[in-house]
Amino acid sequence: MPTTLAFRTAPGAVSIPVGQSKTLGAVDVHPFERIRVVADERVGSAGPVVIRLTITEGNELVSQLDTLTLQPHSQLTRVYEVPGNKLTIFADATGASGSSSVDVLVYGST
Repeated sequence: MPTTLAFRTAPGAVSIPVGQSKTLGAVDVHPFERIRVVADERVGSAGPVVIRLTITEGNELVSQLDTLTLQPHSQLTRVYEVPGNKLTIFADATGASGSSSVDVLVYGST
């Protein structure tokens, strides 16, 4: 199976007010052997954003797979062996005031 786009936030980024958390979505990862998570924070964001990748089984948040800390105008890419059946993605915006904007994409491959 070739690389597949399994999840992405809405085009144009997701805006998160500082001091708040947002559930960005959940992705079914069971068809894949590996996933690549690509996350970026847009220029002009108010401060750092922490992306939390959480292993989920059914409706239960089981364990953190990883946390990715982004600064304004930065990007991170990480590859993981598939951690389970589903991955739920959260974002926490930190800083003094304003909002931060992020994009997250998950690619899967076998």
